[in-house]
Amino acid sequence: MNKNQAKKIFEKYNNKSDVVRCPYGRAGVRKLLDTYAIAAVNLYGIISKKDLVEIFNKQNEEETTVEELYTLLLPLVLKKGWYGFYKDYIVHEWFFNDFEQADNLLTHHEDKPRYVPAKEEFLKYEKENYEDNDYWWDVRRFMLDIFGISSDSSQGFWEVKSYMVHGDGISELGPILDKYNLRFTSEKQLQKFIDLLMLAKNNTRTWLNNGHTPLELHEIFSKRDETTLDFPVRRKDKIGRNDPCPCGSGKKYKKCCGKFENTKSAQLSSEECHEFYETWYGLMGFINEKLNVVDANIKAEYPNDISDEIIHPVREILWENPGLIDEYIKESNIDKEKICILKLWKTKHKKGMFFLLEYQQDYAVALAPNEQGEDRLYGIKGISNSISNILRRPLPLTIETVILPFKGKIIYDSFIIPMPLTYGKGARAAFKEMHDNAMNHGIITSLE
Repeated sequence: MNKNQAKKIFEKYNNKSDVVRCPYGRAGVRKLLDTYAIAAVNLYGIISKKDLVEIFNKQNEEETTVEELYTLLLPLVLKKGWYGFYKDYIVHEWFFNDFEQADNLLTHHEDKPRYVPAKEEFLKYEKENYEDNDYWWDVRRFMLDIFGISSDSSQGFWEVKSYMVHGDGISELGPILDKYNLRFTSEKQLQKFIDLLMLAKNNTRTWLNNGHTPLELHEIFSKRDETTLDFPVRRKDKIGRNDPCPCGSGKKYKKCCGKFENTKSAQLSSEECHEFYETWYGLMGFINEKLNVVDANIKAEYPNDISDEIIHPVREILWENPGLIDEYIKESNIDKEKICILKLWKTKHKKGMFFLLEYQQDYAVALAPNEQGEDRLYGIKGISNSISNILRRPLPLTIETVILPFKGKIIYDSFIIPMPLTYGKGARAAFKEMHDNAMNHGIITSLE
């Protein structure tokens, strides 16, 4: 869209001939509505006039209408230009040069609920740079500690922050840091920096998420849609062999992830699957009985009629205190083979975020830092089903899980939580570079 087209669209929905004097007694409402409009476009990028009126009326005694909103705010749009009208919406001034981007943003909002804080908090977003996220200050303090207090480190921080909030990956971080002569002296420093950045990014409210942070949206979706967790005894809808593969490769399913389903080599054998779940449910049952986490009787058997919603809080208790495994071994009558498995779970498990990059014949390949902060690739098998068939989402995909050693293989603890993050070309290029560098050390297929 060129500037002339954008100008015509703006003038179509912000017509000067519609300007009238502020109706008597409504000046106060207009001032407050203006603040709400600025706050809304700063928080969401775009909002329908109807939704803004609804928020305003719920938070204020004196109400307004969609028609009055246009009448009151149009003169301010033409005078100040901080926001404007577009179709049935109010948009941020950023869209004035390309209203097609406003339409694109609306498509991202379709399946996402709107974050609406209380009035006092909502109006704080009138300040364009306001955010309720202290993690960015942790990033800034870290940069100042490493690089010292200077204009380069300060300007570098603001550019890094802008890129991470509005960009589509991490590929430009290096050039930004080089631009300001900011260089880390060790891999450990760099990994700490990346960890702080991702923590800040995942707690930042964005237009794409309709005002929610990525982590908030993940929690909402996980409560609303049980398929965000891996239910090991349930399969999703069958995919046709000639359908596009859901991993996003562009190939037909039969030529891509469907091959793994035929061989079943990307998952445990039936006997291993039973052994894992009997061991896992036995541990979950012990912790639940000892600490009374949920009102359920979890038996050491597979298949099991206990749902993952019930198991999940018990699992969280375990990984907060892996020492419970020792208590289970000491107080329970279990065979030596299971004891060996459990002891390895306690000492060799790895909990955190993983970047799932590709599916191979025998496992899913995920990227994560090792204890020294160096990128490594892990080959993770599914349990009762391959990970490719469990997730069925485009790659790369950020997941939260706990990987475990099991009989010379790497598996996960029956829970995989996909994060609602999408990656553009820049991030994909960065992941490829990280993958290729980590491949120099091979793919890790055992934690023992």
